Amino acid sequence: MKSFFPTFHPAWVLTASFGVLGFGLAGTRQASPEPTPAQAEFFEIKIRPVLSVNCFSCHGKDLQMSGLRLDSLAGLQKGGDSGPAIVPGDPDKSLLIKAIRQTGSLKMPPQGKHLKPDEIADLEAWVKMGAPWPKAPTATRPQDAPLWSLKPVVKPPVPKVKNTAWAANPIDAFILAKLESKHQKPAAAADRRTLIRRVSYDLIGLPPSSAEVNAFLADKSPNAYGKVVDRLLASPRYGERWARQWLDVARYADTKGYVFEEDRNYYNAYTYREWVIRAFNSDLPYDQFVTQQLAADRLPEVQNGDDKRPLAALGFLTLGRRFINNTPDIIDDRIDVTMRGLQAFTVECARCHDHKFDPIPTQDYYSLYAVFASSDEAASPISEKSIRDPWIDYNQRLTSTEASIRDLVAKQVTRLRQPEIEKALKADVRQALQSFREGVIPEGDTLNKLGSAFEPDERDRLQRLQKNRAELKAAAPATPEFAMAMVDGAKPGDGVIFKRGNPGNPGGPAPRRFLLALSKPGVEREHWTNGSGRLELAKAIASRENPLTARVFVNRVWQSHFGAGIVRTPSDFGHQGEKPTHPELLDYLAATFMENGWSIKKLHRLIVTSATYRQSSAISEAAYNADPENRTWSRMNRRRLDLEQMRDTVTEAAGRLDLSQVGGKSVDLWSTPFTRRRAVYGFVERQNLPGIFRTFDFASPDITSARRFQTTVPQQALFFMNSPFSVEQARALAERPEIKDAKDDGQRVRRLYQILFARLPDADETAAALAFLKRGEPSPPPVAWQYGYGEFDAGKGRVTSFTPLAHFADGGYRVGPAFPDPALGYLVLNAHGGHPGHDAAHAAIRRWTAPAAMTLQVQGVLVHQQNQGDGVRARIVSSRTGLLGEWKAFKSRTDTMLPSVTVAKGENLDFVVDPVGNDGYDAFVWAPAIRTPDGAQTWDAATTFGPPPPAGLSRLTLYAQALMMTNEFLFVD
Repeated sequence: MKSFFPTFHPAWVLTASFGVLGFGLAGTRQASPEPTPAQAEFFEIKIRPVLSVNCFSCHGKDLQMSGLRLDSLAGLQKGGDSGPAIVPGDPDKSLLIKAIRQTGSLKMPPQGKHLKPDEIADLEAWVKMGAPWPKAPTATRPQDAPLWSLKPVVKPPVPKVKNTAWAANPIDAFILAKLESKHQKPAAAADRRTLIRRVSYDLIGLPPSSAEVNAFLADKSPNAYGKVVDRLLASPRYGERWARQWLDVARYADTKGYVFEEDRNYYNAYTYREWVIRAFNSDLPYDQFVTQQLAADRLPEVQNGDDKRPLAALGFLTLGRRFINNTPDIIDDRIDVTMRGLQAFTVECARCHDHKFDPIPTQDYYSLYAVFASSDEAASPISEKSIRDPWIDYNQRLTSTEASIRDLVAKQVTRLRQPEIEKALKADVRQALQSFREGVIPEGDTLNKLGSAFEPDERDRLQRLQKNRAELKAAAPATPEFAMAMVDGAKPGDGVIFKRGNPGNPGGPAPRRFLLALSKPGVEREHWTNGSGRLELAKAIASRENPLTARVFVNRVWQSHFGAGIVRTPSDFGHQGEKPTHPELLDYLAATFMENGWSIKKLHRLIVTSATYRQSSAISEAAYNADPENRTWSRMNRRRLDLEQMRDTVTEAAGRLDLSQVGGKSVDLWSTPFTRRRAVYGFVERQNLPGIFRTFDFASPDITSARRFQTTVPQQALFFMNSPFSVEQARALAERPEIKDAKDDGQRVRRLYQILFARLPDADETAAALAFLKRGEPSPPPVAWQYGYGEFDAGKGRVTSFTPLAHFADGGYRVGPAFPDPALGYLVLNAHGGHPGHDAAHAAIRRWTAPAAMTLQVQGVLVHQQNQGDGVRARIVSSRTGLLGEWKAFKSRTDTMLPSVTVAKGENLDFVVDPVGNDGYDAFVWAPAIRTPDGAQTWDAATTFGPPPPAGLSRLTLYAQALMMTNEFLFVD
């Protein structure tokens, strides 16, 4: 079947990316009459609570100060005495935004109160997207509108189909039954080369090697594909790939977000990532996977066993944003990651009021709030027992010793602060006393000075304690790894409802228990009183009786393999979300998943061995018109590599990907020298997420994300063309031994194709490549300034030698790495001046080359600042006409002006500095500026100074770079 879509061409990835510019930018938007589910969710989570807490009391139903009502979209658009409160699409013109920014005369909230920076940013984003305001639902109670997702999971029978030969497993029967009912057919099977590339990316996030592709093509056994799947599922790379998918759900980051002056790093965040990788690789059953992330500390096998690594799973709860340490917001985030992340239920929308769409009363929100409010964070050592136990013993003894020191010092300081005693103290002791801070052990001289005034017995005891502490620290054992864990609080208890989400306005009780909608009807809900309730919450979620848990997870796995879920709102299984395209298939997968012991690997194998998964992505025009969104799954969806897949693939193609190390602390992915580790180990900076992450649609670490939205923007193409990372990897690819040492260009092209595409080029591709490579190497761009040393011949009036300074370090050009140079001494040129060599034969020379014939002015000041030595001599020398000017400076400043110099294209002006006698103390300042008389062009030696430009790319490197920008390389069919 021939596709009506164009065949991919290497150059088209650029035009496709830049084509988005043609769409233009919309003008001021009208308020959206029907918000999308994502917009409605954003409003209910981020906007309505802020307005309710801060605005409705003065601008709501009962009171409209200044004629303004803010509890409806109509009220916002109508405005008050000053006009409309918002201009949908334009925050800068909206009075509401101006008021909450408080940069002008209009300031809200009143009386010196301020919204938080993230609340202001959310309101700005909401107005910019058109101020979507969900309409009040007509039915919000379960008895009025039964919710499909809350019905028990019952395994349906496998439907009977006509085309039994096509179905490889039960999945295909469900897909084919609907296709046949619509008189449609599935697509043809993908070819083997496409299939192994697809399943490799889906299971391990990396492409197959050329050898792996060839082995699969040559394997004619009936189970050839099954063997590939089993090999990939057994690979350590599988855990790395699927951990990264889960980290999106867990809103993983290595930092806290904005926290004022507090250290914002999560130094032990990586232990959670390691736990997730290990869990996927070991095929930890999903019910245990969930339970450990909510309550590992409460499990008997963890409490009593030697293996404490499961405690790292609690990073699922503790790794969220810190919201400037606002406890209600931190707990709200934990409720969200638990209920939306694991249940696809938007419970956080019930923070200020009963959920507007789903059967979630506010009391249920605060029941969960009480669970997390009854839990405390804890840093727990998780290394093996041989490391953990000695450290625990050491830490207990050190803590006890330091507590004794603090207590002793505090008591003695209290005594010293008595007026009659303090008056008699020496000045240095009084100064130490003033610097003392309660609860902190003074260090060094401060403690010694204070101790000198202690009572004799206490002074002796302090010395013994200090000695003990020093000995403990000197013999400190190895520090274990720590989990960002959680423990039950000392006094767990039930909560109360916060009216309108305001902690200062408590309402009725909220006992710790599970959601009403997910509890058995007619049965009184269990009141959780044993500890915080997290273990009971975990059991309620990781239960076969829970209708959401398995459905939500299998849907997300399906989404990862097909590019869209059976339910296309993977974080919302409520009334605002979409219904499943194939509800019976969803339930079949969920039931089978639980029957198979919640095995994630068995779920993968079931999906990827289906004929549905193995379809081609090619599509006819008729099939596209019948189902443009592929809701019948009559073909595979073509997908672009995500950020991590792209980076790993490019790094591997360059021969630089290091797969030997699994685990470890996070690394910077985008700074030189570029790490060779997989992208899953990249450092995620929550507050200042690098632009490259956003360019390639990385999930926001601020909130749980069940999917990534793909965009096509010019910055993506620009990254591949211009970024140091892309250039370096392309150069490394061209320098790979098998490429560099090939016998001719034809062999180089073939090997490039084998590395990048696991295939050989066809005749047209080969011809185009050879024609490009035969054009010769591109000329390097001209440079205005060069830096070197040489000799001026006074008799000839010319510079007779010029040797470039080849080494750049510490902001200057030098002879070599050693400084001073063993042969030429302190010879250096920097932005503002430099130092000549030992003698006139090794003068420092700053060379400027004229880009065209022109008349110029030269301005500058020669400065010698040393009080010793004998000064320096400066000359300006033309390569065409000879000496143009000469000056000397010794402990002085000298203007070096040439009011008019005519130069020819390519002529050099050398700015030469040599010692007058010896080269001692000959550092100088001289950074001339060359200008055209009208000032239109300037070459300033100081402002244009910099390190040498990167080496130009060879034609082979340019070709390799172009291949890495092709759709064939960056997309998966």
